[in-house]
Amino acid sequence: MYDPDELIQEFKTCTPLEKGALEWGETNSSVIANRLGIIDYQIDHSTRKTLSKEYYFPTGDGITYSKHPRFVDCPAHRHDFFELTYVWQGSVRQTVNNSAIDIGEGSLLLLDTNVRHSLERVDEDTFVVNIMMTKEYFNETLMKQFSCSNRITEFIFSALYRHSLSGNYLYFPLANDPEVRHCITAVLLELKHREPGSGEIINSFMTILLSFLAREGNCQDAGPSGSGTAPASVVGILDYINRHYMDLTLEKAAEAFHFSPNYLSRLLKKYTGKTFISIILELKLERSAALLQNTSMTITEAASASGFQNMNYFYKLFREKYGCTPKQFRTAQDTSAPSI
Repeated sequence: MYDPDELIQEFKTCTPLEKGALEWGETNSSVIANRLGIIDYQIDHSTRKTLSKEYYFPTGDGITYSKHPRFVDCPAHRHDFFELTYVWQGSVRQTVNNSAIDIGEGSLLLLDTNVRHSLERVDEDTFVVNIMMTKEYFNETLMKQFSCSNRITEFIFSALYRHSLSGNYLYFPLANDPEVRHCITAVLLELKHREPGSGEIINSFMTILLSFLAREGNCQDAGPSGSGTAPASVVGILDYINRHYMDLTLEKAAEAFHFSPNYLSRLLKKYTGKTFISIILELKLERSAALLQNTSMTITEAASASGFQNMNYFYKLFREKYGCTPKQFRTAQDTSAPSI
């Protein structure tokens, strides 16, 4: 077992950004980062900073963490991954979509992708930690753990399938809930040490954490005006597809929910922007990628085990999704740290 006090020591230790702030008397994190040669963002067409997952997840891991820098203001920015901000000690003011939120000790904020937000500087004794997760981690690891519709599944659904709904957040003003603190501590320590079995432990504690939050009554949420949420039936359908995609047809799925195939097809297209077959193919490709990464199967065997018999078709779809061939994908994974 790891000692939680080592996290406190890590939080107290100044990062290069914090040292730069103290040494130069500069409070703008972007200015300090540029001066240190830390280029951790890309500029989008609207000139707002968009933090990229390629910088924060260089080895392909789906989940990681970082301490929020003290002594500096973090200007408005967005990022293409999920962020769970947890206030370990003290408090911080974060502005999300032009709304100021004072996050107290023990409270947390779960941000969707592409949410414009900024943070005011905190003092030496305030410790804020960000747990960052890719969309793939949410979809391939967390979404499949929930079998019923709740606040968390609706949030994940909106983020993964409704591109027009980017901008949601969930804020939980908690008073140092011991169960939440225990889950976050376990996740951080496993991420810090990354010993054999850490991936499974992290995934388990993240599922438990989100399950606690799903039944937490003290929650504030927000999204774009008039966005609405998907019907619970759609979340249930996606969960069913996630569990049975290997041998599932549109007709079988429609029968399971007492819908006509045409109605089910229109429902999925309306709320996900994807067709039934595209969702199935995406899940099969994710399975093939996992087999290439975690087994010694040949490419042909991995494709066949994922439901692909036509190898030319498999190669075409794989390249479209991952931007490389299956062989290149496997080689890249072999030369990086194990994926969580």
